[in-house]
Amino acid sequence: MKQVPMLPPTPAVHEALISGDLDGTITAWDAGATEMFGFSAAEAIGRNYDLLTTTSGTILHQEALEHLRAGRPASVVRARWRRNDGRVADVTLTHSPLFDTAGILIGSSTIARDITAVAQLQDEAGKERERLIEAQEMAHVGSAEYVFSSGRWWHSEEFGRLLDLTTGEEVAGPMLLEKIHPQDRDSLTTDWHSLDRAGTRNLDRELRLIQPTGDVRWIHVSVRVTDTGTRTRVLITALDITARKLAEAVLTHQASHDALTGLPNRILINTILHDLLGRKASRVVVFFLDADRFKTVNDAIGHTAGDAILAQLAARLRLAIRPGDTVGRFGGDEFVVICKNLDATEAQAVAERLRGAVKEAFSLGGRHIFLNISIGIAPAGPGDTAETMLDAADMAMYQAKNAGGDRSAVRDSGTQAAATARLNLESDLRLALDRNELRLHYQPVIDLKTGTPVGFEALLRWEHPTHGLLLPASFISLAEDSGLIVPIGSWVLNQALQQTQLWRDTLPGAKDLTISVNVSVRQLQDLRFVDTVRDALRTTGISPGAVTLEITESVLVDQSELPTAIIQGLHACGVGLAIDDFGTGYSSLSHLRWLSAHTLKIDKSFVSELGYKDPSSASIIQLILGMARVLNLSVIAEGVETPAQLNELRRLGVRHAQGYLWSAPLPAHEIPKWQLQTHAP
Repeated sequence: MKQVPMLPPTPAVHEALISGDLDGTITAWDAGATEMFGFSAAEAIGRNYDLLTTTSGTILHQEALEHLRAGRPASVVRARWRRNDGRVADVTLTHSPLFDTAGILIGSSTIARDITAVAQLQDEAGKERERLIEAQEMAHVGSAEYVFSSGRWWHSEEFGRLLDLTTGEEVAGPMLLEKIHPQDRDSLTTDWHSLDRAGTRNLDRELRLIQPTGDVRWIHVSVRVTDTGTRTRVLITALDITARKLAEAVLTHQASHDALTGLPNRILINTILHDLLGRKASRVVVFFLDADRFKTVNDAIGHTAGDAILAQLAARLRLAIRPGDTVGRFGGDEFVVICKNLDATEAQAVAERLRGAVKEAFSLGGRHIFLNISIGIAPAGPGDTAETMLDAADMAMYQAKNAGGDRSAVRDSGTQAAATARLNLESDLRLALDRNELRLHYQPVIDLKTGTPVGFEALLRWEHPTHGLLLPASFISLAEDSGLIVPIGSWVLNQALQQTQLWRDTLPGAKDLTISVNVSVRQLQDLRFVDTVRDALRTTGISPGAVTLEITESVLVDQSELPTAIIQGLHACGVGLAIDDFGTGYSSLSHLRWLSAHTLKIDKSFVSELGYKDPSSASIIQLILGMARVLNLSVIAEGVETPAQLNELRRLGVRHAQGYLWSAPLPAHEIPKWQLQTHAP
C-alpha cells in the first residue's frame, strides 16, 4: 500500500558556536555565528547576549546551570534571536560547560542551530490546531452525525472530502472503517463500541486515512455523544493534521539523526542501547569505530570533501551490518554499531566485516582516498548500562589505535580500571600547581677532572596527597596529552632558574653554576615558549649562558613538528640547547645541524654497559665523542653508578657526568649540605 513519505526534504540547518561567561558576556564567536546572525566577531565578543536576545544578562536558566555544573550538556532550548539586519531567527540552543583549571564552571559553549524553516512548519501546525478548536466549537469543519437507533450517517462536504465520500451520502459504519489505516482500525472499533454502550461520552483520536491513491493522511477526530429524548446521537468533527504530523516528524528526525549521514546520532544511539539492555536482549555487543588518521585526510582534501567521505563511509557501514542491527554516527569520524545475539567469535567476524567494508578506495572528484578504521568491541556484561558499554568500547578502540590502528580490540576490565585511574590522576594533576604539590629535585653535573660540580639538572617530582612522591614517568605523559605540560613547564623553568641564581649569589664557589631544564615537544610547539624563556631570564636575573634546555633526541626524528622560528628564538635568547638521551633516537647529522645544539648527553643505557666484556658501548661512546669534537659540542654522560663506569669514562675522555655515584636528585634545601666542592670521588 503506497504511503505519503513521512519525512519531506529536511530544511538546511546551519550551526553557530558561541561561548559566554556566567554574566552573559560573549567570549567566543565563530564564522558560523557571523553567517547566521550577521555580526562579526569583533562586533559580538565583549557584548552581552542581549545583542541577540530581548533581555539582558545570561541565557542560562537555573536548571541549565545545574546540568552544566554537573559536567553535562544542558537540554536543547528553543529561542528567537535577532539578526543584524533586524530579522528574527528561530534557533535551538545546546549548552556545554566551560571549566577553568580548578574545575570551576566559568561559562558555557553554546551551539545555535537555525530552525527557522522548521519553525514555520510548526507555526502552521499550531494554526491548524487552533482551527481544530474552532471546528469543534462551531461544528463547521469536517462535521458528521451518527444515530445509534438507525445506524445511519450524515456528513458535511469537508468530512466527505477527508474520507472521499459523496456530499450528503449516508453510508454504513463498516464503509467508514475501511477508510481507516489497518493499524488504527481495531482500536477505533473498540472505542466506538464503548460509545454505543454509553460507557464513554467523549473521544479524541488521531487517525491515519487511506486515500484512493494509496497515500496516507492524518486527521484529528473529536467525537461527542448527545442524548435527545430516546435518540442517542454522535457528533463528529474532523481536521486534516497531515502538515503538523510531517513537521513533527521532521523535528523528531532532526533531534535524533545526524544531519550529514542520516544515521542515528549520539542521543538515539544511547536510547536504542538503553532500550536493548532494559529489555534484557541477549548477547548485546557495541562496536566503537574511528577512522585512522582522518585529520590528515581532512587537512589534505578539505572539510567539505571530508564530509563527503564520511557520508560514503556511513553508507558502507549500513550495508555491512545485518537487518535489525544499528549503525550510528557518534560524532566527527566516530561511528557506533549495536548488535544483539552475538557470541565472541561472531563479534570478531562482524568487526572484520566492518573493517573490510572500508578497504576499497573512496572515490571523490576523480581522486581515490583510502581509509582504515580501528574498532573497539564491548560485549554486554553484568550491570552494564548504555554509558558504560559505550565508554568500554571507546577505550577498546583507543587500545586498537595504540597498537597501530587498522585492527580491533575487545574491552578489558583491567584496561578500563587503568583508564579510570589515569583519568583520576589527570584530574588531580590539573590542581597540582594551585595546591603547590609540584617539587623540583636537583642532580649535580660533575667535572671528571676536578671532581667538583659545575651545575645541576632540575628534575620534576609530584608530592601527591595520596600516592606520595611521584616520579615523572607516572604523570608526564598525562601532562603531555592534556596540554598541562605547558603551564607546568613554565613553572619548572622559573623555579629552577630562580633557585640556581640564589645558589650563584649565596653559596661559596657557586657563582658559575649552570642549570639544565628538560623541555617537552609540546612546549617547543607553543608559539609563546620563547617569550616564556625570555621572561624567566629577565625575572630571575640569571645569565642566559648558565641555562641549558634539554630536548630528548627522539623529538628530532620528526623535526617538522617543531617550528624553526622557536629554535631560532631560543638561540637569540642566548640559552644553550642539549640533546638528551643521545644515541637512542637515531637522529642524523642534519638534525644536529638544524638544532645547533651545544651539548650531547650520552644515554645511560650505554654507560651502564661500561666495564663488561662487550666493548660495543665503549665503541659507541667513542664515536659520539669523535662526532662531538668535530661539531664542537660538549658531552655529558648520564646514569653513572659505579667506580668502574667512572674509570672507563675518564679513559675514553669524557669530561662531564652525572649519576647516583655522586648523588641522587636532591631537594633544593639539601644541596648546601651536600658540600658542593667536596663530594665528588
